[in-house]
Amino acid sequence: MPAVEALCYGAQRYQNRTVDMGWPVASLLGGKSRGARVSEPVASTLPKETSTKRALAFVYVGYSFRYLYLLVLIPFYGRVLGAAVYGRLVAAMALFQAVWLIAEYGFPLSGARDIAVSDGPRRAVLYGQHMSGRLTMSALALLVGVGGTYLSPVLRQVPLMGILATFVGLVASFNLGWYFTGIQRFRTSVSMEVLGFALNLPLILFFVRGPQDDWKVMAALLASSGVCTIVAHATALASMDRAAIRWGGAWQLIRGSTALFISRGLGMLLASASTYLISLLTSATELGLYGAAERLISAGLSLLQPTNQVLVSKVSRHVGSESTSDRAFTVIRIAAVCLTGLGISMLLGTELLGQFIVPLILGHEFAAAVPMVKALAITLPFPFTAINSVIISYVLIPFRFDRFVPMVSAISGAITLGLVVLLGRPYGGMGVVYARVVGEIVTLILLCGVLRKTQLSKRILAGSDLPRGVAETEVAQKSSP
Repeated sequence: MPAVEALCYGAQRYQNRTVDMGWPVASLLGGKSRGARVSEPVASTLPKETSTKRALAFVYVGYSFRYLYLLVLIPFYGRVLGAAVYGRLVAAMALFQAVWLIAEYGFPLSGARDIAVSDGPRRAVLYGQHMSGRLTMSALALLVGVGGTYLSPVLRQVPLMGILATFVGLVASFNLGWYFTGIQRFRTSVSMEVLGFALNLPLILFFVRGPQDDWKVMAALLASSGVCTIVAHATALASMDRAAIRWGGAWQLIRGSTALFISRGLGMLLASASTYLISLLTSATELGLYGAAERLISAGLSLLQPTNQVLVSKVSRHVGSESTSDRAFTVIRIAAVCLTGLGISMLLGTELLGQFIVPLILGHEFAAAVPMVKALAITLPFPFTAINSVIISYVLIPFRFDRFVPMVSAISGAITLGLVVLLGRPYGGMGVVYARVVGEIVTLILLCGVLRKTQLSKRILAGSDLPRGVAETEVAQKSSP
């Protein structure tokens, strides 16, 4: 599984046609079908669907351990390392996440989507293709890691931090979370998470005694990530037709996953790049303050991820069946309401309690991070990060309109990165905060435009079929490549 620290740290999709997910989007919208339904032999071999409530329960158990992990380590880092050394650790984490995202590209999303409607032999083929894809992308990721280490003045002081971060990212990119999610084995996924916590937390608490031990954090992450990845692959291979594994198809997978990477992976990559850019533009202490603020907000944002992990495959399955297509829109509406409500609750809690909680958790040295925490919290509620996640994960990807998302991500990403460069030096961490908030707003505006263009918004909001006649023709034309 991915390194635990990466999942806690992250703030967070070209149309893949290698596997036809049953009934195409046009037929669900009332238009002419452009594909074939999932065949009965394949459908009969698909894993029995786990109930949504049960799946969510399993995933949230894993996340409860994650928050216990955070409750221990965030104060530990702040008080043991101090702001300046913590800033160096933040820079290493940002580099590690960038390497991880580049190496795994957009593969997890396309993999979970495709494997959800694949039989046993096809799963083995997808496994081999995904491993080949990651090996191919690892060369580029390695160059990014080495180059990033020596370009950053903060990391250049302790090159070992950057080198370890690079290898942690490479190992984490070979996680099998996408595989277990796609075949509905959420309990296995949670078990790997818990194993990571059990290995990583004691190593850090035992070996990290002061500011001089910051590199040991990355060493512990490398060890725990390596063990979890090996166990995950052994578990998957034990239940797989290993004779059906085929190594190759990497470039086909890369081409098919480019849009997915640009949409979601690029957004996370830009978040890491924003943090890394601060290490080029400001002091380690300022980077530590911003990193602490982002870490706390990322803990809030990660509350959205268990639902994403479960419901993306649920929506994809409903989309792939004519008889259950209406359920997909029901799931989308419920997710939009619940995630938006959760985001609003987190915003109110942050604004009311942030000035007390931040010094309490991290120490008074981090009191200057309170304004950053409150400003970043604006991206939590409706209509920003939560609703953006619903539109991308539950609508555009399962309905295979993800070809629109690269344009949205490229525009909002360019604006965000430009503002980071423009505001980073004069305003430090707060400049990056303002840039990210603006980026989320731009993303929402553009995504709403896509929903209107495809007329999916009518179906989602109304809960009924689109008007017949002219609307059908328009949808079919607009959804054509």
